[in-house]
Amino acid sequence: MTLSAEDRLAILDLIGRADQLATRRDAGAYADLFTADAMLDGSQGVHPAAELRSAVGPIWAAEGPATLHLTLNPVIDAGADPDEAVVSSILLIVDPATPITIRTAAAITQTVRRTGGTWRITRRTVAPAAGGAGGEGGASAEGRVRSGNPDLDLDL
Repeated sequence: MTLSAEDRLAILDLIGRADQLATRRDAGAYADLFTADAMLDGSQGVHPAAELRSAVGPIWAAEGPATLHLTLNPVIDAGADPDEAVVSSILLIVDPATPITIRTAAAITQTVRRTGGTWRITRRTVAPAAGGAGGEGGASAEGRVRSGNPDLDLDL
């Protein structure tokens, strides 16, 4: 199966909007992006769609008073049927206070489904990003991005 350019743009908008709403801490609008049978799972537990509005508040609060949720490198693969796709991306959670600090990086896998002409998230899985703490790349607690090559490291 292939996805049209229009579908790909709609899916990218959905994924970007989810992280924008997480940045704004808008649990109601965030939950509205999911299907009624959706699931959010990862290191913070397993949360069915019916619990999303109350579940995401404590998750976001653990990040600190203000963070930016940035979606990086989204790759969209067609699903098993024309109304399904799987999106893989990296989520950077950034503390925007000076000095800017990367709080964490996570690998996000989302299954999305078109229902009633609108794309919605049916599953969002959050996992540790490859190359994170202890790996070849990633960000240190001090906000130094390690590339694996000291000449290319970056202080944030």
